[in-house]
Amino acid sequence: MVIISKIELEAPDSLKYTDVGYTTDEAVKNEINEGFDATLGKFLGENRTKLNLGEVSVSTFFETTDFVNEARTEVETVDGLGLSKINNVNEL
Repeated sequence: MVIISKIELEAPDSLKYTDVGYTTDEAVKNEINEGFDATLGKFLGENRTKLNLGEVSVSTFFETTDFVNEARTEVETVDGLGLSKINNVNEL
């Protein structure tokens, strides 16, 4: 079981992570993470040094993107978390 998190800009240079659901479907998890890797993940990787030096801000990425999702937190149970099961990325 994997928790799906929504990542968005909360304030300049500050990201907000919100758990929005979970999935047990490996294909859904992979599709979400491939989307993250191709967008925010790619931006962070390509700009790591500039981000550390303060030459680039993560808010630059969010000028054209409202949010991205990530599905990397594996858990044994979601009991008590109030999360819905996501069977298709279109449900996000």
